[in-house]
Amino acid sequence: MPRTTRRVGAAALAAVAFAAVTGCSQQGRQYAVPKKICDVRVSEDALEPLLPDGEKLNQSQRPIGESQTACVVNVADGPYALNIDIIELDKPLTADDKRVSLKSLKHAKSVRVPDAHWAVQGDNHFHLSTSCGTDWADSLAFRFTFGKGEKGVEASRGNALRFVKEFVRGEKEEEGCTAR
Repeated sequence: MPRTTRRVGAAALAAVAFAAVTGCSQQGRQYAVPKKICDVRVSEDALEPLLPDGEKLNQSQRPIGESQTACVVNVADGPYALNIDIIELDKPLTADDKRVSLKSLKHAKSVRVPDAHWAVQGDNHFHLSTSCGTDWADSLAFRFTFGKGEKGVEASRGNALRFVKEFVRGEKEEEGCTAR
């Protein structure tokens, strides 16, 4: 056997041995990026950076009382990607509520979200109040918590803000909100 063939054969054998030692475990995201989160259509570009590596993505939604919905998105047997609380209100949250968010969120700053009364972004949290204008909800309040530090996640403030803007717009459409 020529020397070159032995080297190629040895390299191939080493690669097979490495795969056997590591258990052929696949890294990265093995699930498709969903088209909807919590029944709200969002673009892949806005959602993808916030999703951790793993085999399968789970979503669960549940009502909390009559006017609040909680949505959790996580990797099966793994970390959460995001938690979203949506609250239907008979009046908007106040400036006092905004001050509480600014004090309670780590490294909080006011940010601009279209049609929001106010929005506050912390390191991996986001609170906002926006108008709705339906019979059952004058306003909506949102609380987002993003997974942080998980493999595959790029939950920068910019990525989180882009997702929040898309999600809030989509949720307002789903709810039939008429107020701007």
